[in-house]
This record gives sequence, C-alpha cells and structure tokens, in this order.
Amino acid sequence: MEKYIISISNVEIKPDVLISTLKLSDDDDFIEDAIKIMQEAVKIAKPTAIYTLLTPDLRNGELWLNNVKLEEPFVFKMLSPCDPVVPYVATCGLEIDSWSKKYTDLLEQFTADTLKQLCLGLIIEKLFNEVKTVHFNSEKNISTLNPGSIKEWPISGQKPLFKLLGGVTNDIGVKLSESLLMSPTKSVSGIIFQSEEEYHNCQLCPRPECQNRRAPYAGD
Repeated sequence: MEKYIISISNVEIKPDVLISTLKLSDDDDFIEDAIKIMQEAVKIAKPTAIYTLLTPDLRNGELWLNNVKLEEPFVFKMLSPCDPVVPYVATCGLEIDSWSKKYTDLLEQFTADTLKQLCLGLIIEKLFNEVKTVHFNSEKNISTLNPGSIKEWPISGQKPLFKLLGGVTNDIGVKLSESLLMSPTKSVSGIIFQSEEEYHNCQLCPRPECQNRRAPYAGD
C-alpha cells in the first residue's frame, strides 16, 4: 500500500481572517497581541496529512479496506460502489500544537487554538485539492465520511480507520487515545470518495458552530 504525506511549510494566514474568526472589533485592544501570536505561529506551523488510495473489497456483503473490515451498513452503502476511496488523517501539526501549550491566559489560549484550527483548514483544503485533481475524475463530486460526527459512523470507527492506514503515529505524529480522540486535538480523519451527488457528514450533523463544516445541515 502506497501512502502519501503532504504538508505546508510556509503557512500564510491573513490578519483579517484571524480577527474575523476571533470576532474582534476594529478597536479591540487585543488585536495587536493576536497578530503577534499569529506571527509566531506561522513561523513554526507545519500542518500535515497522510492518505492512501484503496479499492473497496466486498466480501459477502461486507466492506473491507486493506484487509480491515468496516462494520457500519451506512459506510458500506456509501463506499461500496466507489473506486478508489481515500482514507486520510490531517492535523494542524505537532509543532504548533506544542507551541500553543505555553499560553496560560484564556484569550491567548483561544487565539492559539484558533490558529491551530485555521492551520488544519489549510491542510484539509490542500488534501482535497490534491486528491480531486491528481487521483479523481475532476468532473465528479468529491464527498467525505468522518467517524464520530454522525451516529451512522460513530467514533469507534476511528480504530479501524487508523489500522487500515497503518502507522499514522509513526508517519505524522497523530495519536489515538483509549477514548478514540486524536492528539493533536485539531486533527480530523475520514474517507474521501466520489459520488454522483456530493455528500458530507455535515449534512446529517446539526451542530450549528463548526469551523470544519463543508455542507449545510439537511435537517431530520
């Protein structure tokens, strides 16, 4: 199995994007401090992602990827007609995660956390663009499934996803805890696939505030 690792060495975040995300007003005294924190962050940040291309192996109505069985009927339904599918893990990176821990002030912590989220967004965008332009049919929609964001694929799906990718921690440093949460926390995992109609877990997730949202909630 061939694995691909991509990263961003020269992170660019515009001050107005950070200020807008932090919801600071133009006359807020913290703006100058926030920009200084951002300038520190972009010097060391290296958001990274790992992915691979796999062909679903259908065995007696079961879905296997890289000899790992995915149990959920919903995942089988969505992925069984697709070839290839792209399991991935993306992260803000160990560097900025370690750097962010030096802050103890709540507002500074929130700023550092926001910067990690923005870095995660940048690597996800790069990942999706690469998969779509290099490996997929650019005329078709790109869709995603993510374990833990909907009941149809609960967080228990993290374990087989990490297993089928093989050595995520060794490759990009992301660890999976006993409670199946990822570290760094600003990390995301999932499977990218192509479909006639675009689909993202967001369509079944009602959380109104989510910086990773890729599609509006479709309702009950």
